[in-house]
Amino acid sequence: MERSQWLSTDEQASRQLESLRQILTHATATCPYYAGAWQAQGLDARAVLSLADYQRWPLIDRDTIRANRLQMRSTRKDLRTFAKATGGSSGVPLQFEVDFGSNDRKMAAWHRGYGWAGAGLGTKQFYLWGTATGNPPWLKRCKDELYQRLYRRKVVSCFGMRDDRVEWYLQQLNEYRPEAIVAYTNPLYFLARALEERGLRPWQPESIVVGAEKLHTFQRDVIERVFQAPVFETYGSREFMLIGAECSEHAGLHVTTENMLVEVLDDEGHITPSGEEGNVVITDLTNYGMPFIRYLNGDRAVAGFKSCKCGRGLPLLGQIVGRRLDTLRTPDGRLVPGEFFPHFLKDFVAVRRFQVVQHALDHVELKLVRGQAWAGDERQSMTQEIQSLLGEAVKLEITEVDEIPLTAAGKLRVVVSHCADEKQPAGTR
Repeated sequence: MERSQWLSTDEQASRQLESLRQILTHATATCPYYAGAWQAQGLDARAVLSLADYQRWPLIDRDTIRANRLQMRSTRKDLRTFAKATGGSSGVPLQFEVDFGSNDRKMAAWHRGYGWAGAGLGTKQFYLWGTATGNPPWLKRCKDELYQRLYRRKVVSCFGMRDDRVEWYLQQLNEYRPEAIVAYTNPLYFLARALEERGLRPWQPESIVVGAEKLHTFQRDVIERVFQAPVFETYGSREFMLIGAECSEHAGLHVTTENMLVEVLDDEGHITPSGEEGNVVITDLTNYGMPFIRYLNGDRAVAGFKSCKCGRGLPLLGQIVGRRLDTLRTPDGRLVPGEFFPHFLKDFVAVRRFQVVQHALDHVELKLVRGQAWAGDERQSMTQEIQSLLGEAVKLEITEVDEIPLTAAGKLRVVVSHCADEKQPAGTR
């Protein structure tokens, strides 16, 4: 991947088309769901001679995968797979499989993209990130600790970020003195503002990588001013890992075209004109164990790919929109990132959809669409974990509903706060 990033845009496109034809041929031959669906529509992988030909292929989404997961898996016996799960920003938990070869390629893309930001393999990193909830078994805690040490990382949970712990977070950072900070966007922005307001000086890393939530210009400005280091935005997901990342030009997100095909389509499934907002659709070119073919991932982006002055042939995706999850505040000054809820609820199999609504500083409602019976004390453990995060001053109300209405744009807002303490700067989303 270090070599292929410097291939020309035309060479990248040629390789991508060949990879697309191969995954389509494989899915037709070994994945019962795709074979049946495409045959019924008269689609043949051999007829895909350009990306224009690919526009006839149907789209899938999370509901498609939930209903057909077993039939989407390849019947090839030599493919070793493992299961993963994601809550994602769409609020629909999802379980799926990845083959080991595909996972290796995803890991390579991740390290390469972070390397552009000065956070590659071997660098000393401070992670302000989501961590395991509850009380993991002793063996898992030991394994995680060893894993992070081998990667030279110190991981601090951003789920406990609040006003009265700002100095504790500062102490952790200043004692560790990392070369790079890797963080969820909103918690790091909150920490940067809090440090600036209190006149506290943090350790200055060489670079900062943010992800999981949309980065806005005003947030970048504050973070760079406080930490005196350049900020690099990344875009990824559990299904595909690193989809795009900034290089030192900060001109957009270089798409990992060796691993995937990214399209931006309108609500009718047509290519969105350049400069207009549309739905992100991804085809995984490497996951032969359970192919994702034209998958609507629930995100929105501004259409239009361009080249970068850095010389890499990987096309730039200009802007991702619609990935920001609202942040909850509590009466005692806690800051709870919206990313916590997809991260936590993804492992509750009974939950089909969810939405968190903060009606007041001391009142949070969790709406659940349940698809099956609770297993054991799942509901009780869910309640206890969320309540402990929000604090005793907040009333947590869990409501089971038949459906959760979408926004006018046809999207599901996962976390909605009606009591933000400040207005968002004009011109931002």
